[in-house]
Amino acid sequence: MRHQANQIIVDVAPILLLTTMKIQHNPLLPLRIFFLGCTLAANLSFANVPGGGNGTGANVTVKDNGPSVTLDNGLVSITIDKTNATIPSFTYQGMNLFAGGHGGGKFYWSWNMPAFSGPRGSYALTVDPSTHNGDYAEVKIHSPWSGRASDAAMDVDVYYSLTRGAHGYYATATIHHPDTYPRNPGGEWRSNTYIGSIFDWLSVDAKRNQMMASPADSEGAERVPGAPKEVTLLKSGIYAGQFQCKYEYSADLGDLDVWGWSSSSKHVGIWMTVPSHEYYNGGPMKTELTGHNTQSLLNMLSGGHYSMGNAFSMAAGTVFKKTYGPFFVYANSYAGSAADPIEKVANALWKDAKAQAAAEQSAWPYTWFKNADYVQESGRGTVTGTLTVRDNGNPAASSAGAWIGLAPNDNGTDFQLQARTYQFWVKTDQDGHFTLPHVLPGTYNLWAFGARNIGTFKQANVEVTAAKMRDLGTIVWQPARVAPTVWEIGIPDRDSKEFYNGAHNYSLWATSYSNREFTEGLTYTIGQSDWTKDWNYTHINSVPWTINFNLAQAPAANSPASLYIGLASSETTLNVKLNDTPIGTYRSPTPAHAVIRLGSHGPFSETRMAIPAELLKKGANTIVINQTAGTTEYDYIRLEATGTEIAAPSSGPH
Repeated sequence: MRHQANQIIVDVAPILLLTTMKIQHNPLLPLRIFFLGCTLAANLSFANVPGGGNGTGANVTVKDNGPSVTLDNGLVSITIDKTNATIPSFTYQGMNLFAGGHGGGKFYWSWNMPAFSGPRGSYALTVDPSTHNGDYAEVKIHSPWSGRASDAAMDVDVYYSLTRGAHGYYATATIHHPDTYPRNPGGEWRSNTYIGSIFDWLSVDAKRNQMMASPADSEGAERVPGAPKEVTLLKSGIYAGQFQCKYEYSADLGDLDVWGWSSSSKHVGIWMTVPSHEYYNGGPMKTELTGHNTQSLLNMLSGGHYSMGNAFSMAAGTVFKKTYGPFFVYANSYAGSAADPIEKVANALWKDAKAQAAAEQSAWPYTWFKNADYVQESGRGTVTGTLTVRDNGNPAASSAGAWIGLAPNDNGTDFQLQARTYQFWVKTDQDGHFTLPHVLPGTYNLWAFGARNIGTFKQANVEVTAAKMRDLGTIVWQPARVAPTVWEIGIPDRDSKEFYNGAHNYSLWATSYSNREFTEGLTYTIGQSDWTKDWNYTHINSVPWTINFNLAQAPAANSPASLYIGLASSETTLNVKLNDTPIGTYRSPTPAHAVIRLGSHGPFSETRMAIPAELLKKGANTIVINQTAGTTEYDYIRLEATGTEIAAPSSGPH
């Protein structure tokens, strides 16, 4: 490694080795980072260590400007409004990365508990860099409850941290509801950044990694009749004739470590990194906004979209405190040729940002953030074990790649709905092994789902002790079953994306309500139909969906049989008939309208409807699913019965 013109020119091989070693010793990180972290481009200008720099460089300084304060480390500087905790200026390589953004550009915090608002309070310098060798500065804006019923009954402390050599800043917030406060209704809680006008390429995941429509093109777009208000039809620019909507860029937060924007003109990037997922709500499949098509960079810490993680209300007399962060807002630059195409520039910046997120995760919990409401590693525990799946109807059942995690009981609230808690999740390896590090002390439920198994595993009363490892040994999960599988539709993954239009976009809103499956219903024939082509990702309107199937023989009298239905999202009541006889009615306990926000799932729910064996007959059989007005996204449907089978093998893909 050598220094040149205030940049660090990296020898790639040592950094790749260093990055790989860090990731291998951090079991919290998904396996995919092993590969993403090893794709550092040789032309990026610095190594990936926590903070984005190398820990050297100018002293960190604090400049008091009266109504604002500026933190500066010679590489980046941020100016903070002392009253509302807004950052109107984030300077990197001589550029304010917020310049030209909406309202002039800014980083800010907001909530809607009960009305839209944000911090309003007083400033304090909590860490003076002059007394810490110039290595670190920290400021706090304390926002107390106003005492008015119209305002959120909670105190909020916002912290901004800057370290020596960092290529970005850290942001943290703590919400506190003392026992003397009245009920706070809960709601959405986030940070948002109106980034500068230089940014025009958004990277969320492999599917959403693209040049965006220009602001002028977006402003000239037209509303789409019958579609949600956020949907517009672009009339000019590179996407003329296509639809756009901010919900196109929503994603499952458990699968994301970083998202952000690149600039085609300045070859710089700005990124939201996720050092830890523990403070997000709703579990690992919680879907949320990441960025808007109008140059926003969001961090939905307790988002209410998609009806997951909504249990955030705080009853009068209860004590609630939760710390979100520190998370790192990262800036990077591309040092290749100015003539390189934006695709090359943006992907190099994104790869570096992924490696930066891995570096931040490897340093979690941060030793430099000394705060009574932030627990260091010595105050945390580790839980390990092996998950094994035993399904007597599926000898090939596996636990490989299942989500497994710890979430407190929280008055019996399902982990998908929790927002007041911390949760800790990882995916099992190919043998079902898992290690959950950095867990806060307490009593938890152990949850597991996925790996193409139906339902949810739950084990209560898992105690976690500071500075200790808890080995749970072999954990046996037996998914519910009453009989062998006769046929199935879909994949049990809590998602509707495997079905027709599952990788949908809002162009469907222009035509969906005239499509036959929405106006007349849908017919699916076991053994002939293909769920990737013939089963739509969403059931809309009060129209019947019909499943036809032929049985080689009728099951024996009084033998067990049932219809299992897993729902990826539903806001309606399902009424199910078998051969014209009602067998069940079901309404999800967590109604959700994921379809309108372009989601392929909301909170998962399931039902099992018992079938009298005499209703199943040799030859033709028909199941009809009707619903009340609304939408349903199916996850998986399975007929189980003893002593029968379909008359011909299915030609479906599963």
